Amino acid sequence: MEPSILSLIPPVLTLVIALWSKNIMLALFLGIVSCSIYTGGLHFLMLVFDKYIYNGISSNVDMFIYMIVFGAFMVAVKRGGGFAAFSSFGDKHFDTPRKAKLITWLLSGIVINQGFGTIGVGAIMRPITDKQKVSREKLGYILSSTEPVVALVPITIYILVFGGLISSVLPELDGQQVFVESIPYNFFCILSVLVGLLTAAELLPDFGFMKKREKAAKENGELIRPGSSPMETKELDDTESAVKPDFLSFVLPFVVFFIAIIVIRIETGMFSLMTPILVGTIVAIGYPVIRGYFKFSEVPGLIIDGAKSMVSVAVLLALAFGFGKAVADIGFADYIVSVSQNVLTPAILPAAVFLICAVASYATGSLISACFLLGPIALVLVATVGGNIPLVVAALVGGSTFGDVTSPLSDIVIESAMGAGVDTIDLGKAQLLPRVILALITTVLYVIFGAMAG
Repeated sequence: MEPSILSLIPPVLTLVIALWSKNIMLALFLGIVSCSIYTGGLHFLMLVFDKYIYNGISSNVDMFIYMIVFGAFMVAVKRGGGFAAFSSFGDKHFDTPRKAKLITWLLSGIVINQGFGTIGVGAIMRPITDKQKVSREKLGYILSSTEPVVALVPITIYILVFGGLISSVLPELDGQQVFVESIPYNFFCILSVLVGLLTAAELLPDFGFMKKREKAAKENGELIRPGSSPMETKELDDTESAVKPDFLSFVLPFVVFFIAIIVIRIETGMFSLMTPILVGTIVAIGYPVIRGYFKFSEVPGLIIDGAKSMVSVAVLLALAFGFGKAVADIGFADYIVSVSQNVLTPAILPAAVFLICAVASYATGSLISACFLLGPIALVLVATVGGNIPLVVAALVGGSTFGDVTSPLSDIVIESAMGAGVDTIDLGKAQLLPRVILALITTVLYVIFGAMAG
């Protein structure tokens, strides 16, 4: 479909509906419907499910399988006394709001894994931060603020995806090496992680809605905004351990999970999560069974409870992925690129790339909404004029990450909201102003570095 200004309507409409209705599921569904009407006219109904939602699920089926196993992993850890042990440890050692927020930032940052870093760490830390009267919005913000770590550590899927993109456009270059060289220039991701730390350490003030929510939590114990619709993990939260706390039930599965990631990376050169989470789940179930904390006959029910705990976020992710497919189909990113490529001079190229990707990724909630369309144009242009290729790659990754960790339509924000147990719209609203400020600072830095490179 030819790029058109009309392609701006569905993404903007979806954001407006989300903010007005406070119902992210409704907004995403109506967003898919509006895209389907745009592309299919009177035949839009078949496109909604048979094309967009189906393609969104089928292209991310590994994530949905991962989440089912991950749910079983988390329930097993709790049933084995792992959560109780960590909570007891946390009550003794993380006995102030500042300490609770700092350990949340540290754990989420170390994990460098979307499911564990958001849902997992959130579920583990939520009882501790609740006791310290930390608002759920602040907890969700800290969880999402560490997600950009995956773009800064060259052992994640990012180096494969973006390295492949670079090599496909500029085959004379080593794409993975260029990605590594771009990391120091990824100002938005670096600032996001750093500001997350300073916020957790209470060295930076809160702004706007976040300030209001933190005040309500501290003064009135109002951890969740009255009338909101928080994301819940009911089956996980309601799972009670019938045995005394056992720290090994907590530590062993996580240690095995990370060891498996490292071993597979060394052996194959690939970054895999499926096998490590399966091995970790086997340990999470096997250790408590051996210790007699629950019977082997209870394992099927435990797995079902784990899967059920992921249903709400799985439905939202299915709609989010479907919406991403639909937005790509209507030519949204193509239009953004078409109206901007003629003014992308070498000097302003990094800043322009960052801003365009930031706007597109926020409007669509998708990391790759504009990245893989703008990327080839930007890379060819910067290579032709002899510009700083790593600088442009960094702007490409950072701008795309902005929407991924900020937009209420994003899977990262949805999962962070689930981990924190907070309304997705409230989390998006609370973290918008701090992230916009970071984006403006980042833009200025790219203007400066772009001028130097140009």
